[in-house]
Amino acid sequence: MNDSADETVLRKVEAKIARIGRNAHGVIYGSITVMALLLALGHGSDGPVETAVILFGSIFAIVLAEAFAKISSDAVQTRHSFGWSEIKKGWHHSAPTLAAVTVPTVLILVAAPGLYSLDTGVALAQAAAIGLLAIYGYSIGWVIYGRVFPSLMHGAFTGTIGCGLAGVKYLLH
Repeated sequence: MNDSADETVLRKVEAKIARIGRNAHGVIYGSITVMALLLALGHGSDGPVETAVILFGSIFAIVLAEAFAKISSDAVQTRHSFGWSEIKKGWHHSAPTLAAVTVPTVLILVAAPGLYSLDTGVALAQAAAIGLLAIYGYSIGWVIYGRVFPSLMHGAFTGTIGCGLAGVKYLLH
């Protein structure tokens, strides 16, 4: 490889690392919130559409509350009113969290026409959230350690958080 190709590869790697850093908080926060809300829902308590609306709506409300609280807090600290640029920044910060809830929500919604049961939809939603936790855990581990084994351990640890919440749900319901 020549120097130009090496620089291009390096820029791509740095861009991926930056993207992981920007999205990690939101994806992990969103995935764990999905697991917590699914834990609170009983088995078959509502239909798939209601469950999906409750799941996405609850997380959307939490994300909006978090973003508005942050924007408001920053305005108080700087003693300046906030405008569209601050709202846009808050929305971009919230997007990874909403992305993390979209797949589990869709997996629950697919149960509505009867392709599978609500319980299967919830299990698939949990698996998707656990998968996101493990993938982002591995990615964060790779950025921190730059080696496979510690990255796998980091991914396993992060995924285990979701597995623990899923286990508690099935013990309680």
